[in-house]
Amino acid sequence: MTTRIQARSRRLSCALLMSSAIALVMFGQPGRAAAQDEYDTFFASGYTYCDAKLMGALFGEDPDGGKIIIGQKIQNGIGSNIRVTLAESRDLGNTCEWEDTGLSYSDAQVMAEVWGLDDPYEAKLKAARLYTQGRSQQVANALS
Repeated sequence: MTTRIQARSRRLSCALLMSSAIALVMFGQPGRAAAQDEYDTFFASGYTYCDAKLMGALFGEDPDGGKIIIGQKIQNGIGSNIRVTLAESRDLGNTCEWEDTGLSYSDAQVMAEVWGLDDPYEAKLKAARLYTQGRSQQVANALS
């Protein structure tokens, strides 16, 4: 009798575990798909991938999550809060790397020349620092 009860308890536990896993797959995934409006708002906002990375890091999310957060803030009428939130993320030590800028090696060569730096590597470091500081326009100015 005890063995039958234990077996039934195990089957019930497995069934609950399976249903939880299926629910997570079914209902957990569309959240990102349903966030298309937030993505569109982010991409129209002028904020960069680096900004999304910093926002995501502050809230324990990846850069895609950061894009959604930025889009939500704008849609909810609190877009002015984004700069403050990004500054908070920077204050906590979150940074961007060259790879987060979306720039190419030839861009680094141009920036090195414009900024009077010895080599493109120094320009990459400076560009990443400027992006982290929210000053990506300075990089764009150097490239124009």
